[in-house]
Amino acid sequence: MIVSSSVSDGYVDMLRDTLRNSPFMQVTMIQPVVEGSASVRTAFEDYEFPDGRTGKWWIENRIKALFDAKGEYWEPLHRNDQFEYVISTLKGMQQGIIARWNANRQIISLFNPTKDLHTSRAPTPPCLISLCFYPVQQALTLIATFRAQYTDAKAYGNLLSLVMLLEKVSKETGFKPLRLYNIAQKTTLKYPKSIGKELLQRLIVTVNRS
Repeated sequence: MIVSSSVSDGYVDMLRDTLRNSPFMQVTMIQPVVEGSASVRTAFEDYEFPDGRTGKWWIENRIKALFDAKGEYWEPLHRNDQFEYVISTLKGMQQGIIARWNANRQIISLFNPTKDLHTSRAPTPPCLISLCFYPVQQALTLIATFRAQYTDAKAYGNLLSLVMLLEKVSKETGFKPLRLYNIAQKTTLKYPKSIGKELLQRLIVTVNRS
């Protein structure tokens, strides 16, 4: 498991691990849930991938996926009022009107069997398949599970958007954000491995300078 004190450090370690091992399972824990080095984020945002997209484009793309009404995760997140259920029950726990044993029910499933179980190539099931919010006393942990994740292109923005989501839910329900687990059942690269190595080297140089 990758343990990191910030999103920026965690992303660098995730990319390094993917390039070295291409792991079948990659678990990254961020605590405390802070963004981290602004210089690392700037270096990633300024990096231009072979298709002309920049790191900044990918970060914005991942944030929109979760928070924009037209984003790929918005409808699954709110399907059957799952997100609203989590918010209301967490508030109820804080107010003492909902039993704390409901803590193991704060699960949002973004995978939809009626639509996503098929043998064709399209539409592709969502990469993010579940979100679990676990309250312990006054602290809240988020566990996000991806069936697969492009570490080079999407992981940084995914981490940032998940931290934003945990902070949003914590603020609305009165909990303190504690930690984030990012679980990728399979990690891979969207771009050639040489691009990932070049990006990692640039980020490492940035870390060493700061």
